[in-house]
Amino acid sequence: MQKNTKSASAAVRKRVLRQAMSPQGAAPVRAERPGSTRSPRANSSTRKSALHWYADRGALVEADEEPGLNERRLYAGEALARLHDQAYRRARVTARYSAAQPGGSGSADDTFVRSESARRAFEEKFVALPHRTRAVIRLCVIDDEFVGRSRMERLRCGLDKLVELDLQRKQSQNVTKSVDRCTIV
Repeated sequence: MQKNTKSASAAVRKRVLRQAMSPQGAAPVRAERPGSTRSPRANSSTRKSALHWYADRGALVEADEEPGLNERRLYAGEALARLHDQAYRRARVTARYSAAQPGGSGSADDTFVRSESARRAFEEKFVALPHRTRAVIRLCVIDDEFVGRSRMERLRCGLDKLVELDLQRKQSQNVTKSVDRCTIV
């Protein structure tokens, strides 16, 4: 008996039904060969980063540390990743009907100044990290790779330093705000 290759497999039918019933609506389904066990790739926008994966499982904290440290380490790592994205993102060329960018000036000079200040801030933070943790932070936070159990201690150490740098920055901003308030009055 030959298998009917014109009908979709049960797994494909279930996935299509599940996607159609999801709140976002039906997502396009890639055609599969009959008998294929390979699932379609996840959309890159829905894929969690390695740092999020570790944070969801509580791997960013050890058993004897407070649980709130997991979130602080995650936010510090995300902030560094955003700075890297702003600093080293390649300029995207798009066709526009008008020269003005909606919501701002959008000139090339403004974009350069923003990316240059983000680059400076990123490099200051990255250089302040302990030397032995830089490679692990770059691998996990920036390159979005899993570092494994053997390097988790170094990842935690680097994220702790980023949390400390963020706290110092916030404290210095509060001091300058209070000084400005005193001089204004």
